Amino acid sequence: MKTRGPLLALITLLALVAAAPAAARARPLTAADRASIDHTLDVFVNHAVKRQSVGASYWVVTPNLRGGMTRKMWSGGSLPVYPYPARGTHFHGWTFQYRNGNELGIQLFLMPRRGSKYGAIAFLITLKKLHGHWLVDSFLPGATFAPEGKQARVIGTHDFMPGAGSEATAPSGHGRISGNWALIPFAVLALAFLMLAGWAVLAGIRHRLARPEGSALPPLPRGRRRRTQPGA
Repeated sequence: MKTRGPLLALITLLALVAAAPAAARARPLTAADRASIDHTLDVFVNHAVKRQSVGASYWVVTPNLRGGMTRKMWSGGSLPVYPYPARGTHFHGWTFQYRNGNELGIQLFLMPRRGSKYGAIAFLITLKKLHGHWLVDSFLPGATFAPEGKQARVIGTHDFMPGAGSEATAPSGHGRISGNWALIPFAVLALAFLMLAGWAVLAGIRHRLARPEGSALPPLPRGRRRRTQPGA
């Protein structure tokens, strides 16, 4: 079944989220925190990620993510945010991962809009609380799934380098790890075994050439007899 691979990957990813250390969950988010995060994500995804009126997302990201860019530069579209044709306008279904003081880690699962050639993506997002507001500090693809009806595939994180562009220019390459690599250790062991076997066969052949099979061993040298002196 074609959707089995993505489903298993999603279940694994959610299991990792659920297994987060209890210490990281020690400080629960307040209702005000969640409202701020929801608002930030709505603005960020609708404008920065979708590349629609990009300038509106400038104030919901940290100075670290802006990288020294002015609002005019940010509005030009050359921003360090992975572009994605997300479906919907509200993105409140995020999952808590950890909290360390004013830093928060969450996961947001986005579906592509209908008719898109892309599959769903689970994004790993870091937010920081500055001046009472939760702002996006990093936005990275954590797991990607093949489009509906396509064969499941694994895509590496290096394929999601941030850069400018829209859906048409979004990176579409993918990295696949062939199962043939798993055979390398076995091939090495087999080669070593064959080398040892070959050495044993050659040693046996040399031994037979040195002494033909069935030949008798050479006689032992005779010792010299002492001559008996007359009158002894």
